[in-house]
Amino acid sequence: MKNLLKIMALVLLAQATCECTNKNATPSFVTDEYGVVEKINPQNKEVYLVFTGHYSHADSGRFENFDGVTPVLNTLSEKGVKGSFFPTGVCFDVEKYHEPVRRIISEGHYLSSHSYAHLLLCDENDRNISLVSEDSLRADFAIMENRLESFGLTKEQYCWLIPPYELYDQKAVDVMKDMGYKLVNPTHGLLTGMDWTSPGSENYHSTEMILNHLWEYEQKNTFNGLILLIHAMNYPDRTDADRPYTYLGEIIDTLKSKGYSFKTMFDVIEAEKQ
Repeated sequence: MKNLLKIMALVLLAQATCECTNKNATPSFVTDEYGVVEKINPQNKEVYLVFTGHYSHADSGRFENFDGVTPVLNTLSEKGVKGSFFPTGVCFDVEKYHEPVRRIISEGHYLSSHSYAHLLLCDENDRNISLVSEDSLRADFAIMENRLESFGLTKEQYCWLIPPYELYDQKAVDVMKDMGYKLVNPTHGLLTGMDWTSPGSENYHSTEMILNHLWEYEQKNTFNGLILLIHAMNYPDRTDADRPYTYLGEIIDTLKSKGYSFKTMFDVIEAEKQ
């Protein structure tokens, strides 16, 4: 009997040690052909919610803006979930976004950026055609860093970055990495980033279509390690009911019911220190 109890105790100790080790293990990444991370810890039922935004001065933010940030923050607060935010540096120049940006920081969400001016780094149809010189990219990022640090952040905190337009060539990736950045991109195959399309256009994707596809993807592939992009932006010609972030609460509730937890890039940074 005593030997049996000893064996059971050793088994429980081994399980606890294994759980502790797994919890603090160095994160594992799935990368694309350019070495950019598109899944994190795919062995775990963890989802990374990421939110991007840009502000177009040319039309006073009509097409591109960060106007969805407050509704997104309110939903995350209500659901007790943390996210990772990547607005462009231009957003930090717009006064109405200052308070939401401070909320992102004070409420414990991850904050980095998306370049300063939302640079298109390469041709969308031919990634062999670079559109931004190395000097221009470095100059843009210098302004971006200035804006991030004006809110009290350090490079160690904002070192994970989503490339602008989620589009890049190898040259741009190498330059961004040389500047000390680690690159993450939304998981390939999702449609949540198509909320910029307008009703009536050929490429229009309604939010109903986007969400249906989201759950079809989960059934076929699982969401393990998924990096899920939702724009915190109000694109024109779409109603509030036709914006994916309007359904963020439902998305979170459904994923929780399926056993998923939510992580941010802060969790990755902490795990990398182990």
